Amino acid sequence: MVIKVLICFGLALLSGRVWATEIGVFAPEEAPYQYLDSSSGQAAGFAVEVVQLVLKEAGSKVPIQLQPWPRIECCVLEQPNNLIFTVYRNQESELDYRWVGSLVPFKIVVYRLKSRQDVQASSVSELGQYRIGVAAQGGRFRYLSKQGLAANLDIANNDESNIRKFFHGRFDLLPEDPTMLFYSTQRFGLDFSQVERLFELTDLAGEGYLAFTLGTEDALVSQFTRALEKVKSGSAYRGLLLKYGL
Repeated sequence: MVIKVLICFGLALLSGRVWATEIGVFAPEEAPYQYLDSSSGQAAGFAVEVVQLVLKEAGSKVPIQLQPWPRIECCVLEQPNNLIFTVYRNQESELDYRWVGSLVPFKIVVYRLKSRQDVQASSVSELGQYRIGVAAQGGRFRYLSKQGLAANLDIANNDESNIRKFFHGRFDLLPEDPTMLFYSTQRFGLDFSQVERLFELTDLAGEGYLAFTLGTEDALVSQFTRALEKVKSGSAYRGLLLKYGL
């Protein structure tokens, strides 16, 4: 659902005019950054709380919608004025969005289960003999496909489903953000000590961003950039970093 919000710009206020811009706010589930709280039925997580502060600062009451990434990609990214998070900004995605600002740093590490000592790899070039779990159409899916590994990919609807499949032995290797993997194992009652780091996919290192879809006007992007900067300079943001151990 996209609802109308009023974004007031300094020039508009000076001239006595206000522009109404329709925006939507969307995110895939990626704990601890954004996920559906089963007890409340509401979006929760570090990035959700930061974005809620940003929306409040920008004067918006738009609800945050959690949707699978394939749905966001097919139905949301084609339209301007949609705000997306957490979008991983790196060389693969640089030209795909209007960037608002960073929310969290991230890196992608390739893991195996400790029980799978037969799985041996220290670089992308050594992954060709293994099944690799990824979320559909995400950055890791695109990157590994470009490395000639499309036939090796075991595809899940989202990262949380992918992590569950990994612990059930459905595939050999899991490329994942370490913070997200740790929090997900806690939420699902899984044993994080069962996993073992092999190597980092350094090409995918970067930051998780708040971003608008292409076609969004500069004034709207700038308005939310200023709102995010103000939020990150405040005590509420520092409190969230402590709350989530980031």
